[in-house]
Amino acid sequence: MHYYDPPNFTFPFGIYLCVVDIDRGTGETKVRRFYALDDCGTRINPMIIEGQIHGGLTEGFAVAMGQQMPFDAQGNLLGNTLMDYFLPTAVETPKWETDHTVTPSPHHPLGAKGVAESPHVGSIPTFTSAVVDAFAHLGVNHMVMPHTAYRVWQQLRKSGVAL
Repeated sequence: MHYYDPPNFTFPFGIYLCVVDIDRGTGETKVRRFYALDDCGTRINPMIIEGQIHGGLTEGFAVAMGQQMPFDAQGNLLGNTLMDYFLPTAVETPKWETDHTVTPSPHHPLGAKGVAESPHVGSIPTFTSAVVDAFAHLGVNHMVMPHTAYRVWQQLRKSGVAL
C-alpha cells in the first residue's frame, strides 16, 4: 500500500477585483468587469483549471447576487422550485477576465496546489464589496446578501438616491 502524506499543507491563493454599475431606478446590478488572478502552483492541466475557475466564479456570482432560500414565520420554504432559485446561465454570467501566477508548492512533488474552491470563496466577498462600495459615499458599510435588484433598490431608496 502506498499513500502520500505531505509534511505540510498547500495554500492556493488569488486576487479578485470587481466593478459594478447599479441602475438607480431598478436596483439592477451589472458587473462591468471582474478580474481574477489565481495561483494553484504548477498548472498540470490549464484547460481543466480554467474550467474550475470559471465554475467557481459563477457559483460565487450566484451566491452573492441572488441565491436565497426564504422561509415564512412557520418555517415553510417559500421558494420551493428552481424557478425561484437563481441559477445563472451564460446570459446572466459576467465575462471573466482570468489570469494566473505560478508559485510551486514545496510540499507537493509536482508543486501543485488546489484550485477548485479558491474562486468561489474569493469571489463572494468581492461582489459584495463592489456593491457596498457603490454606497460607501452615503455612509453604507454593510448590506445583506444576496444583492438582488429588490434589495439593492431598497438600499437606494433608504439612502435617498433612488430614481
